Amino acid sequence: MITTQMDPEKARWVGTGIPLRLRGLTLNDVEEMSGDTSSIKKARIYVEGYRAQQSKNWRGLPTSNAFGRGLLFAGHPGTGKTTLAAAVLCELRRRWGVSVYASRYSEHIERERSLLRADQSVDPERVSRWQYAVERVQWADVVLLDDVGHEHSTDSKFAEDTLEKLLRQRYDEGRPTLITTNLSGDDWAARYSKALRSFMDQCTRREIFTGESYRRGDQ
Repeated sequence: MITTQMDPEKARWVGTGIPLRLRGLTLNDVEEMSGDTSSIKKARIYVEGYRAQQSKNWRGLPTSNAFGRGLLFAGHPGTGKTTLAAAVLCELRRRWGVSVYASRYSEHIERERSLLRADQSVDPERVSRWQYAVERVQWADVVLLDDVGHEHSTDSKFAEDTLEKLLRQRYDEGRPTLITTNLSGDDWAARYSKALRSFMDQCTRREIFTGESYRRGDQ
């Protein structure tokens, strides 16, 4: 019987949710595409300092007050937020071996809603895929929530409440979250809440993107 083995580099990204076009991306790749040395320099500092940020003492307590802190990439569409955030995710996976997962926040919310509505008529395999993705967003060491603010909003504020609960849960458990958004600070407070806007300064480091799209609007 002939067996084939998956290439180790490809196997590293299976089940991470990272789009195929961004899997294995490095910060050097992003620098060649964009030339935005300021943002990339900060991303390098975050990747290099990740292990120290996440370290614990012999009692299991964090040794850094940045424990569990992620990154917030904010700016206009097409300025490279998703690309740089995905590169950070790949670098953390490759360098430190941590579990990572990426999802558009709108897709995460749809999975959450689908699980709540699911009954016996729904294909069990589909339910299992939804459950897997939702649990990965909750429990992966580092998660990327892409395009926060583009999810459908309802009168129940399900998406907004879920985001706050998710971010606070992950931060309390020391699991950093990377976020990309087109929302400004004022827009964020209006869309979600002033309390969550304030909490973002605690659980993430903010990076503002400005300038023209270098991917012609393909964010």
